[in-house]
Amino acid sequence: MMNDGRVHPAAAATSSDFSGEMNQSQSAYSSSDPSSSPLYSFHFEKPVPPPALPHGQQPKQPQKTMPPQKPQPGTYVVQVPKDKVFRVPPPENERLFQHYTRRAKRRGGCSCLRACLYLLLAIVCLAVLLAVAVGVVYVVYKPRQPAYAVVSLAVSGLAGVGNASAPGAFSPGLDATLRADNSRNGKMGVHYDGAGSRVAVSYDGVSLAQGAWPAFYQAPGNVTVFVAKAKGAGLRFSERVRGQMAAAERLRSVPFDVDVKVPVRLQLGGVKTWAVSVTVRCTIAVDRLAATAKVVSRSCSAKVPFLFWRI
Repeated sequence: MMNDGRVHPAAAATSSDFSGEMNQSQSAYSSSDPSSSPLYSFHFEKPVPPPALPHGQQPKQPQKTMPPQKPQPGTYVVQVPKDKVFRVPPPENERLFQHYTRRAKRRGGCSCLRACLYLLLAIVCLAVLLAVAVGVVYVVYKPRQPAYAVVSLAVSGLAGVGNASAPGAFSPGLDATLRADNSRNGKMGVHYDGAGSRVAVSYDGVSLAQGAWPAFYQAPGNVTVFVAKAKGAGLRFSERVRGQMAAAERLRSVPFDVDVKVPVRLQLGGVKTWAVSVTVRCTIAVDRLAATAKVVSRSCSAKVPFLFWRI
């Protein structure tokens, strides 16, 4: 049995006196008052009084919970979960962030400068390699610029240009016999592209006829003579131009300008280069305006965009 008057079931089962007490309490158990049975015991505890407060201090009143206020019209209530609310970082974190940001900017500037230096170095290396390649080509093939000349110029459609009774419109035809000399190049051939070429003949700045340069391949050490035909139609000359042409024919020296522009490709061994435009300008004078005209003077100059060619 415990000190507070309660009976432990295990202790009651092991006690020899418990059987006698059970027999004596059979009649009492059947009564209407269960508290008279020794199997029941009651323990009443007094409530613990609140701690004493100092003199003059009033006990705290429980705070009243205010009912939630309804939001006013035009406003929004945003509820954020507690685990999503982050605390304000300490000041030292901000200093560290600024420090790393400045360092990243410095590294970015260094990276950009390094990339520019690498690009400049790559350009310089490419220029050096190109210069070396040009030098090798010059030493091995020794390229020279071909020479060009106008051998003859056959004129038609300008007969009687100085006569007042001549028709007002002329359709001149000028067939220029040209000579391309590639004898100075023993290892370099030249491809002339007919597409994109132009042969123009003019007199004192007045265009007379236009044609094309024929397409062909000129082997190393070769000299090629060919005819480039130019044609004009419906030309009307002023009295000044007609008078000058008639006077020049009487003097047996009618000057013409022949302008040629033709794309060429070089053949260096088994390699064909890209196309570049060769410009040739020739000044030629004939004794008369006829198909049997003879050349009395001529001069030509050529411009080729290859720096390693010698003129």
